[in-house]
Amino acid sequence: MLEEAIGYPTKGDSGIARIIIGGTLAFFSFLLIPGIFVGGYMMQVLAATSRDEELPPDFTDWGVMFVDGLKGFVVGFVYALVPIIIMIVMFALIGLGNSGDSTGVLSGIGVLGLLVTFVLAFAVQYLLPAALTNLARTGNVGAAFDFETLGPVLKSTEYITAVVLTLLVAIAGGMFFGVFVAVTLGFGVILAPFFYFWLYLAGCYMFGTAFGKEVTPRQESTDRAATSMD
Repeated sequence: MLEEAIGYPTKGDSGIARIIIGGTLAFFSFLLIPGIFVGGYMMQVLAATSRDEELPPDFTDWGVMFVDGLKGFVVGFVYALVPIIIMIVMFALIGLGNSGDSTGVLSGIGVLGLLVTFVLAFAVQYLLPAALTNLARTGNVGAAFDFETLGPVLKSTEYITAVVLTLLVAIAGGMFFGVFVAVTLGFGVILAPFFYFWLYLAGCYMFGTAFGKEVTPRQESTDRAATSMD
């Protein structure tokens, strides 16, 4: 999976152009709208790889891409909301516990709550790629919260492998790029959006492929069963 993921972003005749377009959008993502387009394209990659499509999608239907990016942003925000709320409450408890007007019990609860928050944040990061892939495949925001579909994916060997490999690629890629920037006396940093766009595409390939390997056979089995009943 790793070798295919690394080569996936530049597959096809327009591979270099794809990285240039995506990297340019990523460079201007601080303006928000270009970032939404990047997110929308990543959603399309998740959908395409989950269906075992060989080539990455083209930058063509910008309207659909923008809508997909907005949907992905909403889902990401909803998933992050619970850990954020808990973290705010826990910091408030720590503050009250250190105010001198109460015992350290509140402070202790707050610290414990922060640990729980970090666990929840990790769980969200683990779950989110699968949720976004299901959203991308169906176009339905509710599919991102369809845990009946997501559950088997999250427990599958393919998905766990994708998580581990993506993490390792991110670490190794970050170290490599850090060395590259140092060797180029800092000038290489201008290539960061293009490099990380390529890295994100590789990650999307691994998550989408893992999702498809788990979900597609089950869907085909369900379809065959429904057909035989008819």
